Amino acid sequence: MDSPTNRMNVVGVLMLRDPVDFARLGRLLEERFLVHDRFRQRSVESFWQLGLPRWVEHEAFRLEEHLHRARLPLPGDERALQRFVSAVMSAPLDRSRPLWEFHYVENFGSGAAIVARLHHCIGDGVALVRLLLSLAEPSPNGTTALAPPIPKAVGKPIGPAGYVRALGSAAATLGKLAFMSFDPHTRLKGRLGVEKLVTWSHPIPLDDVRRAGKALASTVNDVLLTAVAGALHRYLSRHHAVTTGMDVRAVVPVNLRGDDDPATLGNRFGLVFLPLPVGPAGAVERLRELKRRMDRIKRSAEAMVVFTLLRVFGATSGLVEAGVVRLLAKKATAVMTNVPGPREHLYLCGSRIDDVVFWVPQSGRLSLGVSIFSYVGRVRIGIAADRGLVSDPDQIVADFHDALAELAGAAV
Repeated sequence: MDSPTNRMNVVGVLMLRDPVDFARLGRLLEERFLVHDRFRQRSVESFWQLGLPRWVEHEAFRLEEHLHRARLPLPGDERALQRFVSAVMSAPLDRSRPLWEFHYVENFGSGAAIVARLHHCIGDGVALVRLLLSLAEPSPNGTTALAPPIPKAVGKPIGPAGYVRALGSAAATLGKLAFMSFDPHTRLKGRLGVEKLVTWSHPIPLDDVRRAGKALASTVNDVLLTAVAGALHRYLSRHHAVTTGMDVRAVVPVNLRGDDDPATLGNRFGLVFLPLPVGPAGAVERLRELKRRMDRIKRSAEAMVVFTLLRVFGATSGLVEAGVVRLLAKKATAVMTNVPGPREHLYLCGSRIDDVVFWVPQSGRLSLGVSIFSYVGRVRIGIAADRGLVSDPDQIVADFHDALAELAGAAV
């Protein structure tokens, strides 16, 4: 699924309050990261992608080829870090080595930052973010890795009954996917380039979002997703004729691990196609419509059915799967994730992690990635976009803040 215009990498950013010792960081990776075989292995493709790839031990593995030091141009602020992350996200990983790397940015503000890039074939977003946070500790002097809880799946727990429900509604879901129309052509759709642009919002107090949701009989997730829809309405209205009732779909990965599942790598996620109401509408009207759609998806087996389809096509060949992915991508505009993170501050090599941002890749021909991540009572939205189509992702972030403020005002 890799392509020059959409690298299949999960990218995470940890913002540290203080610099850390680079050698100590290397030892931490050796102790807690390299115990997983996947990080010492590389992927070998079959001839012409006609068979399945396989993992092989990388005999020439050297940690220094995967852990790098970097410095930002002055003043070393968030804007400089965003440009650095954009460059990292745009570049390919070296296929002759294990598919991951860490960049220690030693002069971000008065502290530092860690930019991690890990290929999706090693694990999905939930698995890799969980693994990344497992490097941290619950106190500055702690020596035990913290295992953050696995985010709960959308919908009911998966088990034997879940598979029965999935089979029972498989025909309807397959029909929905097969006959789903292509997304409308907007500024967000078009020929992709190699360069990506990354930005993120200011931290937003989660209690403010929770109060708005309670007043409007909605969940925190409903409010945040509605704010994203409102932001896209504002953004597209400046560049495109947005009609009444217009939708653009977001592909939403759904974690299918149970609460008691171990912290394993690999991919265990489904996908749902969420139509975002971006046509003209009031804030409350938009919220109610999005909530209605999201509630319907939660009651369906769409995520499990798509997970099964991905497994079936993934067992054929890369050429077949790539074709299916391209077809599904025509039916959507963006990838959107919402992952709840730890509620207490974590520490890495003794330095407090002040904030976390991450993105999953925009597979197929999707130009826009939207990431929502909560941490210690605050939430950030991150935007990753194709530079040729969205040259001003900061504007989408500003529109998100405006849309969220409108919802908060309606809740008063």
